[in-house]
Order: sequence, then structure tokens, then C-alpha cells
Amino acid sequence: MSNQSRREFIKTGAGAAGAGLMLPVLNRTAAGTTLVKQLADDAVGDGKVLVIVELAGGNDGLNTIIPLRQYGTYSTLRTRIAIPQPQVLPLYGANTVNGQPTMGLTPNFAALKPVFDAGKVAVIQSAHYPNPNLSHDSSRRNYYTGIPSANIALNGTGWIGRHSALFGNKDNSLDTVGIGGVSKTLYAAGAKAAGINADSNGNPSGYRFDTTTNGTNNGERNNQILAAKVIDTPASPQPYLDLWEESTVDAITGADEVSLAASSTPNKVTSYPAVSFGYGLRLIAKLIASTNPVLGTRVFYISNGGFDNHANQITDQATQHTRVATGLKAFYDDLVAFNLADKVIIMIWSEFGRRPADNASLGTDHGTANDMFVLGNLVKGGVYGPDPDLTNLTGGNLRWFVDFRSVYSEIISKWLGGDSVAVLNGTFPQLGFL
Repeated sequence: MSNQSRREFIKTGAGAAGAGLMLPVLNRTAAGTTLVKQLADDAVGDGKVLVIVELAGGNDGLNTIIPLRQYGTYSTLRTRIAIPQPQVLPLYGANTVNGQPTMGLTPNFAALKPVFDAGKVAVIQSAHYPNPNLSHDSSRRNYYTGIPSANIALNGTGWIGRHSALFGNKDNSLDTVGIGGVSKTLYAAGAKAAGINADSNGNPSGYRFDTTTNGTNNGERNNQILAAKVIDTPASPQPYLDLWEESTVDAITGADEVSLAASSTPNKVTSYPAVSFGYGLRLIAKLIASTNPVLGTRVFYISNGGFDNHANQITDQATQHTRVATGLKAFYDDLVAFNLADKVIIMIWSEFGRRPADNASLGTDHGTANDMFVLGNLVKGGVYGPDPDLTNLTGGNLRWFVDFRSVYSEIISKWLGGDSVAVLNGTFPQLGFL
């Protein structure tokens, strides 16, 4: 692009975009990436979609999947916040001793219980990483990157971002999508990732190419879009300007497609909770189900916060659990109604669990090992990994036994497609939930 045309583009097109467009992460072609070795062939995911749900703040696993066999120890450690045993729901696939289940399900997940009972939810217990860190930032970084170490080449890039760069569709600006913004999980040089907000109707908000003045169309929209999509072959002497051009054009193309997909695909289920998490799931369902156009997004990312329950946990965690359960049940039912439930799995994670003992503020403090969940029609439901042992703690915290990267590895190799070793920089035993 010539200097003159570039200046005009930035003045009219890109400047207008900046006012009303949530740009995707800065995109770069995967060729030449120094993050991981570029592989020759892209994997084929066969139209399969992964939805990642982050329970931000550190969800308390012991009040999510309750240790019934150790209920006496549990209730002694948690005299203020233990869930009453009669309220605990049966958990599909739980281990049994003398015919009695060793673990149970929080009553606040009641909306999802039919999906558990149908054998469509895998519960991965005692999951975490070596040398656990109790810091939100450090622990989240480990899960975002999939590299819980100081590996200079890979640390700071997201595991899904690396997968997108190596195996994703490099011609699709919507290869991966973050609802509410681009999570670090999706970022890597060469990855295609977009961040999209959802409004209260489950439609994209702020993700558009805006060429209006004071809300009035200036008649130049089509011309500006066409001009913005014309990029000359010669590279700019300022590489970041070329980077801006590429990401802007990606965003313009994606914005039109997202708007059309959402407007042409109404949800078949309307029982989503009226909160941002529910709005985001409504939008994801529309974008997956759209046939006009088919977006081809392989990974969606959405977060629900409020799980750092140092105080008032009984009330606050229950509220968040109910919100997550009702939202995911509506989303699952929507997929079933669209006949897409065999094409989507949902992975749920949180940066750490909580300490087994409660505190004087009716809450729990940062802990270590936790549960992960994978939900979907093709998931082999049940409980994976050993039950937490409340009598064998380390530093007052639960011991971990399942490396969280085993979950990532299985999702890559059996769902998304591709070489999990290239993405995760190591080999991790798979659990068999797919």
C-alpha cells in the first residue's frame, strides 16, 4: 500500500473502525513463527468446535464435587460452609465403596444434572500442575499458556493460540473467538483470533466497521470497505503498520460475517440467564449454528468470574454455580435443537481450587488441586482421576495427581486435531474421556 493510500485509509477507514470495532488480536502469518516449529500440514477438525469456559477467581472444587465418603472430615474442616449432606446430588460415574458413592454433586448444579446423568460430562478430579502457585496471575498464566515453566520460547503464548498458528485456518479471521475480548489462551504469532462482545439479546456488540458520522451513514461505507481490503504487495518499511492493516482487514471481514450470522440465526432455546455469561453463550450458539454464512470458528472462549470466595462463599458461590449451570444447560439444549450437539464439546476450568479448611469470613482461601469438566454428546461421562484425600494434605492443601495438560492433550489429539506435543512442548498421558 502506498504511503498516500495508507494515510487516507487510516484517516477514513481504519480511524472509523477504531471508533466502533473490537479488533482481533494482532494477526501474523504462521510462516516464519519462532514460537514453535511450523508443521507442514494443517490438521482437519471435521467441523468440530471447542468451547472453553473459565471460572475465574478459583472455584472451590470441594463444594462443587463433594467428598461423601469423607463427609465427616469435610464437615469438620468446613464447619461454616459445608453443604449439608442431604442436599448433595448423586454424581454419575462416581466411585463406590460398599455400594455407596464416594463423591456427590453440588445442588447448585441441579440444572445440569440431566446432562451428568446422561453420561455426557467427564469430571476430572485432582487436576493441577507441578509446584503449585497460589497467585491468581501466575496460576492463570500456567493454564492460559499450557506451559507451567519459564520456557522462554513458549511462555506467554496461549495453547490455543499455538494450535491455531500451527493447525488452524490461516485464511479465517474467526478461527478462534473470545467473547468479551481475546483471552491470552488464544494469543500467539500466526494465530487468528477475534474478540467480540455480546449484548443482552445475544447479538454482537461493538464488533462492526463503523463509517457513520453522528449515527448517520455518510454513503461511503461500501467504498471504504473495498478500499480497506486492497493491500498492495510491497511491504511497508514500518512493519507494525502492515500488521495493523492486516488485522484491520481481518476485523472488517469478520465483522460483516458475524453480524450476518447472528441476525440470520435466532436461538431455538431462550432460557439463558439474563447475565453477561448467558448473553455470551447465546451468541456462541448462534455463531456455531449459522449456515448463512458458515463461520468455521473452531474455538470459542468465555469467562464467568466471581469465584474468589474468601468470604460469604455459601451465598456467592451458589449464585455463580447456578448461573453457570443454567447457562450451560440452555446452551446444550440449543445445540441439541440445532442438531449440533455431536459437534461441540465444552471444557470448564479454574486457575486453582481452595483450601480444604474454611476461614473465619465464611469463605475459603487459595488452594491447589481442583476439578475440570468436559461436557458434550460424544464425551465419555464419568469421574476421572483419584478422589481428593482430605487426610493426606500438603501444606494444608490438596495434593494433585492429574496434570491439567493431559486434558489439553486429549482435546487436541482427539477433537481439534493436530500434534499435541508440538503445542504443549511435551507428552502427557490421556484419560480416555473422548
